[in-house]
Amino acid sequence: PRKPERNWRQPEFLTAGADGRSYGSAMHAALQYLKYENCGDVQAVAAEIQRLIAEGFLTLEQGTLVKPEKLARFFQTEPGRKLCSGTPCLREFKFSIMDDGTHYGDGLEGEQVLLQGVVDCALLEPDGITIIDFKTDRVTEETVAAAAERYSHQVRTYADALSRIYEMPVKGKMLYFFSLDAFVAL
Repeated sequence: PRKPERNWRQPEFLTAGADGRSYGSAMHAALQYLKYENCGDVQAVAAEIQRLIAEGFLTLEQGTLVKPEKLARFFQTEPGRKLCSGTPCLREFKFSIMDDGTHYGDGLEGEQVLLQGVVDCALLEPDGITIIDFKTDRVTEETVAAAAERYSHQVRTYADALSRIYEMPVKGKMLYFFSLDAFVAL
């Protein structure tokens, strides 16, 4: 008699190349837990990723999706170097604040709206806050402006919230697109 044919599901990390969310989640998790001071070059970033896997901050599957060369290029930028040198920062900062409803739509005048969000990264320097929102979207030079426009309201909302929470001015709002290894200032 012939054995029944079995179709086994492939592990997520083998199919995740087609799933941008898995890649984005892995990159964000790495950025949340990396010891920035240990991220001087590609080899150092790769070693940090291995540490995160060994210590359970990343799964093996996530670790295979993280791109050390992309992270190393980010850490060579001016904001990345500031993070490596110990500039105070926030990572995956969750906030909840009440805001005036007029900012969110017609008919909400006089209403209080609960605003919640998570800021990927913010540098806290004496002269102000710089917000960095990490993006793993597949963008090109031709499509990056439209992508930045899609995210601009979100980052401006983060800026308003952090300015109120920390009672400091926001001096910079940036998106960092890993697909282009480039910042877009907002």
